[in-house]
Amino acid sequence: MGLAKRFAPFAALGGCALAVVIGASGSTGKATVSTAKNAALGTIVVGSSGRTLYHYLDDHGKKIDCTGACATQWPPVVVPKSAKPVAGAGIKAGKLGTITRPDGTVQVTYNGFPLYRFAGDKRSGQANGQGLESSWYVLAPSGAVVRLSGAPAAGGSSSGSSSSSSSSSSSSSSGSTGTSSGGTGSGGTGYSDY
Repeated sequence: MGLAKRFAPFAALGGCALAVVIGASGSTGKATVSTAKNAALGTIVVGSSGRTLYHYLDDHGKKIDCTGACATQWPPVVVPKSAKPVAGAGIKAGKLGTITRPDGTVQVTYNGFPLYRFAGDKRSGQANGQGLESSWYVLAPSGAVVRLSGAPAAGGSSSGSSSSSSSSSSSSSSGSTGTSSGGTGSGGTGYSDY
C-alpha cells in the first residue's frame, strides 16, 4: 500500500500535527523511559513527558521500516549518538537499548522493540495510535506488545505474533545496539521530546 494512501486517515489531523519535531529544543535533556497506567490498556511504556510510546510490527530485529512520511506521523524516539536511555519508574534498565536508523540517528528500543510516538497523541494519557493499521501497539513494562484487548501478545517478542503485515517475522533483538554515524535527529541537538 502506498504511503499517501496509508496515511490518508491522518490528513484530518492538520499540518501542525504532522510536523512533530525530533530533537526539539526544550526537551527535558534526559532520555527517560518509564511507565504509566492507561484505563483501557493497563500499565504501558511512556516517554519522559508521559506520552505513550509504540512499536511498529514491521520493524524486525535491526530492520527499521518506518522512515520518511511514516516517521512524520510516528516520530522515532531518538537520542544523541553517545547517550543512553534512562530507565524510569517501572522500566527494567536491561531491556533498554538503541538501534541505528537508516538515516544514522540513534533510536531507543525496549526489549528490542524500536520506540515511536504518534502525532495524533496530543498529551499524556492518550493512546490514539493503539492498533492502527493492525501494526502499531503499545508495550507493557515486561516488554511484551499489548494488543487492543489490553492483554500482552503471546511471547512478548518482536516476532509480531499476530501481525497482519506482509513482512515475515523471525528475529527478536533484545536491547540491540548500533553504532551511529549520525547525530541526534533532524532539527535538533538533544533528545527527542517524547
